[in-house]
Amino acid sequence: MKRENINYTVVGSFVSIVVVCFFVFLYQITGSSGPIDRYYVTYHNVTGIKFGTPVSFEGYQVGQVEEIAPVRLEGKTSYRLALSIKQDWPVPEDSIAKIVASGLLAAVTIDIEEGVSDVLLKSESEIESKEAANIFAAVSEVAEDIRSLSKDGIKPLLDNLNNQINSISYEFTDLTKNTVKPMVEKISIQIDKSDIVNKVDKLVNNLNQASENLKKMINNKNQENLTLFLDNMNTISSNTDELVANLDETRKTMDVVLDNVGHMVETNSDKLGSSLTGLEKTLSVISTHIDVITHHLEGSSRNMHEFTRQIKENPGLLIRGSAQTEEAK
Repeated sequence: MKRENINYTVVGSFVSIVVVCFFVFLYQITGSSGPIDRYYVTYHNVTGIKFGTPVSFEGYQVGQVEEIAPVRLEGKTSYRLALSIKQDWPVPEDSIAKIVASGLLAAVTIDIEEGVSDVLLKSESEIESKEAANIFAAVSEVAEDIRSLSKDGIKPLLDNLNNQINSISYEFTDLTKNTVKPMVEKISIQIDKSDIVNKVDKLVNNLNQASENLKKMINNKNQENLTLFLDNMNTISSNTDELVANLDETRKTMDVVLDNVGHMVETNSDKLGSSLTGLEKTLSVISTHIDVITHHLEGSSRNMHEFTRQIKENPGLLIRGSAQTEEAK
């Protein structure tokens, strides 16, 4: 009987120690391990926040959520949270309380981002809040936008594009079958019936022959003559420039002469009248001999015509420079 009492005493003591340890552990994890200061923060959405949610300061746990109370602000429902933080913990007045989560599947916490102000908040003060970004809601909205775009934009576009491609393919097939193919066949038949290929071959042969004749004509001697002719033409061009300059000077001189002549005519009008009388007599004499002058001009014209005819018939005379025998009349 005494042995059983000892066993009951040992078991009871063990159970009592376990219960005490459990409550001590529970007290530790709830963050209420000593004196606290209470602060308040307000959010529009408290998804994942409940009593006992950890409160950290720059990642270091300093307390927990003690109370969540709905309030009506500016026609909307908000939620005022009471935060219990270790007593005398320094919280600058420009600190911001944010709802954060360390991962997609991790529980949310309230993390206080330390401000830079030297003024500290007093207990029972309000901490500025910052709403949490709901990743799943954002993903859901993006998925809805993509679904709407796929349904209302991409799918009709693809259907329209498919219809256009089918139409173009049909038209291209019809064009190839009913237009291009008959045209190619007709052209092939015309080429077979006509003598185009033979004519082209003949034309090529003529061009080749003309090229050979041109090579024979432009031999070394003719090339030298042609080079000499071009050099002479260059010299003539230079002389022509000098001639033009001289003509310009002559024109200026003639202007002066004409001015002098005009002055002379004005001052010698009587003498000019007598000179005109003498000129009239001279023209009368020339008119009596005009037939002889005309005869000589006609002969010169025939000679020039003959020279032009020989140059047309044999342009090589300009390069070779050989004299031609005069045909007997």
